[in-house]
Amino acid sequence: MPKNWRFYCKLWNFSKLTTKPRMRIEKKLLNILGVAFAGIITATGYSQAPISDENSYNDIRRIDSLTVQLYTQIPSHTPPQFQTVESFNRQHFDECFKTLGSNIPFEYHEMVKGQVRYFLSLGDAYFDKIHQRMSLYFPVFEEILDKNALPTELKYVSVIESNLNPDAVSWCGATGLWQFMPYTGKLMGMKINVSLDERKSIIASTETACDYFKNSQMLFDDWLMTIASYNCGAGNVKRAIRRAGGGKKTFWQILPYLPKETQYYVPKFIAMTYVLNFTNRARNQTYNGNTQFLVPTRVDTSYHLVKMCNYIAGDESHKLLSLNREFIKPNTANATNNTILLPYDFSMNYVRSTDSLMEHALIRPDELKSYNYQKTNNNKAPVYNSKTRVHTVRKGETLSQISRRYGISVTHLKSSNGLKSDKLRVGQRLIIRKGVTHKRNYN
Repeated sequence: MPKNWRFYCKLWNFSKLTTKPRMRIEKKLLNILGVAFAGIITATGYSQAPISDENSYNDIRRIDSLTVQLYTQIPSHTPPQFQTVESFNRQHFDECFKTLGSNIPFEYHEMVKGQVRYFLSLGDAYFDKIHQRMSLYFPVFEEILDKNALPTELKYVSVIESNLNPDAVSWCGATGLWQFMPYTGKLMGMKINVSLDERKSIIASTETACDYFKNSQMLFDDWLMTIASYNCGAGNVKRAIRRAGGGKKTFWQILPYLPKETQYYVPKFIAMTYVLNFTNRARNQTYNGNTQFLVPTRVDTSYHLVKMCNYIAGDESHKLLSLNREFIKPNTANATNNTILLPYDFSMNYVRSTDSLMEHALIRPDELKSYNYQKTNNNKAPVYNSKTRVHTVRKGETLSQISRRYGISVTHLKSSNGLKSDKLRVGQRLIIRKGVTHKRNYN
C-alpha cells in the first residue's frame, strides 16, 4: 500500500468537497503526478505559450492529459449543502455559512432575508444564464482570488455588479464584469483607450478588483466595509463611520449613514452567496458539472486577432473572440502582457499552428488604424470593418445629434445597433457604418 493511500481514498468524495479543500487536493495531486509546471506557470498563475523563443518552444504542451482531465472534471460550482428557504432563520443561516469556512462575516439580518426572497423569486431563465456564466468565469475568479490570498466568496460581488456579463455598462458608464468606472480603472493602472478597454478583460479586471479589495481591507480591516467601499468608495465609508460616532464600527452600525444603494449592496452580496450555495437555486444539472479550462496564452503581437481566431477555430472563432472582449481594435500588440485567453484545446491548436499563422494571420500596416470593433446583434462572431467606427455616447447626446454628426439617418443608426427606442445610456457604444450613408437636408 503506497504511503499516500489515505489521500487517494479521499478522492472518492472529491466532487463533494468545497472550494478550499478541493484546491488543496488539486495541488497535492499535481505534486504526486509530477507535472512540470515550472515553465508554464507565470506571474499570473496561468499557463502561457511562449511567443516564439526556440529555447522554450511549446512549453504549454507540457500540460499533460491527466492534468486537463482533472481540471475539466472539477465541478464549476458545488453547493456544500442543500436547504430550502422555508427553513431560513438565524440558526439555519449561521449553520449554513459555517460550512463555507470563509473569513467574511456573513451575518443574519432582516435586510438579507428580504433580498434572499427577492432573488428566489427570479425565474429559471435568469439562474440558467448565471450558472452558465459561472461555469466559465468562476474558475478564473477563484484562481486569481486564491493567488491574492483573498476569500473566494468575493466572486459573488461580480454577480451583484454585472450578472457576470463582461459587456455590461451601467447608466453612469461603469463597464465589465467588475463594473469599473473609467476614472477608477485608469487610476488603478487599467488601459482604457481607443484600442483596448481592460475593464472587459476577464483576467485584468479581476486582478484589478483584487487590488481594490486588498487596499480597502488594509484600510478598514472589515470585509463587509471593504465590500461596501467597492460600491460607494472608501471616502463614503469613512464619512459614515465619522457620522456614526467614530471608533471601531461594524457595517451594520454605520448602515444608516451610507448611501441608499450601498445600504442594500452588502445585503445583496450576502443573499446571493446564500442563494447560490444553500437553496434550490444553487444546483443546476446542466452547468454545475461543467468547467471550461481556460488558458491565458501568449501570442505573437504581429497577429490580427480575428484572422488568428478564424484560422485556429473556424466556425467557433466567436467563442475565442467572446473571451477577449477588451479588444476594440483587433491588434494583438494591445494585449495585456501579450496574452489572450483561449480554451485549452484552442490554445494547443495555436501552438501547433505557429508556423502557418505567420502566413495567414499577420496584421497589415493599413489595418492598424482603420479597423474598429463591431459586434453583431445576432450573437455571432464579432467582425471588423474598415468602413465603420465606434461612437461612445456622452452625457446629453441624442440619436438625432449623433446621426447629424456622422451624416446618417436616425433610422439607419438605430437599425445598425439594434435599437428599439430612442433612449441612450452614457458610455453606450454605437456602431457608425460609413459605407452606407443617407444624405439628409437638416434645414
